[in-house]
Amino acid sequence: MEDLMQQLPGLDFSDELLKNPKLEEYLRKECNDYAITFKHPLELDEAPKLNEDFGSFFLLCGLPIVNEEKKDKLLKVLTNIFTKKGIDYIKAEDITILLNEKTGESYGTAFIQCTDDKSAKLAASTINNFPLGKANTIMASTFNEFERLLTVPDEYEPPKFADLTDLLSYSMDPKNDEFLYRDGDKIIVKMNKTPNKTDKTSKSSDAYKELIGPNANRVIKTNKNARWSPQGRYLIVVKDNTAQLFGGSNFDLVREIIHTEVTDAIVSPCERFVITFSSQADEKEGNYNFWKIDSGELLRSFAFDEVTPKGSKSDVFSFSFDGNYCAKMIKDHIAVYELPGMNLLMDNASGKRLSFRIDGIKDFKWNPTKNMFSYWFNNESKEKEAPKIGFVYIPSRDVMTEKEIINGIDLKIDWSADGTKLIALSKLKVKKTFHNNIVICDVKTKAIPMDIIKVDTNILSVDWNSTTNRLAVLSNRDKMIEESWVKKSSIASVTIYDIKENQGALSSSRIGKSEEHISSKVEWASNGTIFIISDVANANASYQGKFYVYNIRLIVNRVEKAASNQGSKKKKGKPTFEETKELVIELVNEVENPRADTLKWDPTNRFFITGKFNKGSLMTVVSYNFKIHNAKGDELHSFTSKSLHQFEWRPRPLRNWNDKQEKEFKKLYKNELRKAIIMQDEQERTEVLDVFKIQQEKTKEKFFEIIAPLQQRYKDTKEKRKAIGNETDSEDEEVYEKSVLIDYF
Repeated sequence: MEDLMQQLPGLDFSDELLKNPKLEEYLRKECNDYAITFKHPLELDEAPKLNEDFGSFFLLCGLPIVNEEKKDKLLKVLTNIFTKKGIDYIKAEDITILLNEKTGESYGTAFIQCTDDKSAKLAASTINNFPLGKANTIMASTFNEFERLLTVPDEYEPPKFADLTDLLSYSMDPKNDEFLYRDGDKIIVKMNKTPNKTDKTSKSSDAYKELIGPNANRVIKTNKNARWSPQGRYLIVVKDNTAQLFGGSNFDLVREIIHTEVTDAIVSPCERFVITFSSQADEKEGNYNFWKIDSGELLRSFAFDEVTPKGSKSDVFSFSFDGNYCAKMIKDHIAVYELPGMNLLMDNASGKRLSFRIDGIKDFKWNPTKNMFSYWFNNESKEKEAPKIGFVYIPSRDVMTEKEIINGIDLKIDWSADGTKLIALSKLKVKKTFHNNIVICDVKTKAIPMDIIKVDTNILSVDWNSTTNRLAVLSNRDKMIEESWVKKSSIASVTIYDIKENQGALSSSRIGKSEEHISSKVEWASNGTIFIISDVANANASYQGKFYVYNIRLIVNRVEKAASNQGSKKKKGKPTFEETKELVIELVNEVENPRADTLKWDPTNRFFITGKFNKGSLMTVVSYNFKIHNAKGDELHSFTSKSLHQFEWRPRPLRNWNDKQEKEFKKLYKNELRKAIIMQDEQERTEVLDVFKIQQEKTKEKFFEIIAPLQQRYKDTKEKRKAIGNETDSEDEEVYEKSVLIDYF
């Protein structure tokens, strides 16, 4: 009753209790019963939501101390200062000066309310450090900044930076890779170490060991997605007004970059430079800032302008493979900048620094292994001119060639992983009908030979494998080709093509075709023999999340030849055999993860994950998850959360051996290592499955421990139940069913 009266101070029964003392016992009982379910009025669902954001307020300190009589004079002085500074939206009624009740004097502070947080920031920055006479200097701070300053410790502790010689420690593990995911506002990093034999009997397991997270006593918090740098050296975390780069075996802070309301940070492939992006920063600070990672030096900043208007994305700039150049596409131009100087590329012909002029340019892509880029353009002013694909070397600015796509209306271009092939999906229009072509360009020679594959149905997805020079094309059964590219799942199958080079020319041959599935995407494993068809873009998200694992297997058939009648008597009639080789596409496994919209291979392509993540959509999902599978599709690990936002495998560094060493290693692998590694992998796979069987058995034991006393109780009450149930033994289902049928008929 006392708790209830504290929350409702107006609840007073003193007058009633004087008239009727016996009423106290009744009131105490009723109030105590009601207090159990009572909620504070502000905690009710229908209660008005109070605005607890003080972002539109800012605080002034260092003002002269005044009494009630001089308060109005001080208000007038402050409004005059704001007006002279161009802040004319602050009036006297927006300024609050509190007085001490005992002394009747002010505290030397004032609270000012603006219409929004941007106005408050502008006003605070304008009047900060303003001298008010000889004795006073006005200090201004927004409320959010003031709260942050209150949390700053009195003694400065310099940040601990990582040992830069330790940044590649993660790559020394011969078998296990790392991954990160964001659960709510926490970044979790784990080791992808599958359970082994010791995990069966030991309670402490290194399987999926947590490197960053609550269990590792190292928490990194942010409400934005984190990412790895291209070679995996750095973990990039964006929060508040900073971009932080962590690295080393202990994930120590390597570099902290300050950029107002930064939302993204992109590291160059060489991992020497980083771009930070903020859509809210002012023109002076810049929206795209280029930094040098090792020194933290700002190289150059770009603000929104006519060619890169406000609302542009963070990935406007893209780096070359070695990070020595970056480029952005603007109207009819490609601007290429040299790093670290951040100057436009020199045009030796004119002696000036100029961008590339390409009328009607639609898209461009850097080669992943060379300093060159490809582009495609369609000059709309010349209607009869077909779109073209071009190739330019950097820094010489030499144009290799331009290939014409006859009857083309739309293109999608992408490079193979080894940078030797450009794959272009072309949408053609002949009279009133549409067609699909896949154009493959070989850039190893100056002539750039081409091969064209015609696809008679709608293309959903294409993936190239550089290891085997194979192309996987996912297309549906609909022969009425649409004008735009198909983005949603449909009944489709994958056709595999083998691309060969012969005397400077390309030729393609069809290997085979998969079964039909409702699907939207196809992805290769790096070995070029395994590919996965996935349904991750279904029109009804409730039905998506099916993955079909395929393997291309070489079958050698031995066919007996007819016996020869020629030769000596000993050799006469001896059987001979002829070997024929055939590539067969076979379905290995079907993986299902309801509502999953993501498939990602690990860097070694021995594992892949399927998952459903919270991407900020309004669709209500009870929980999100990801599951780790081996290359055959067996499930190894799963994680479920209501606030799961992303998953990223940690990349591995670029190879540091030449082609000759790679050939020697492949020979060693084929002759000596392959069998031992396959046996070891198969043994580990069996052990993992054994671990899951043991876990299932333990779960089963726990279940029976719970259900056993309930079953015993059920048996002990048999006579009582028979008496209640018209003397029918309900345990004998057959007798019970017969009695029910007899009663019914």
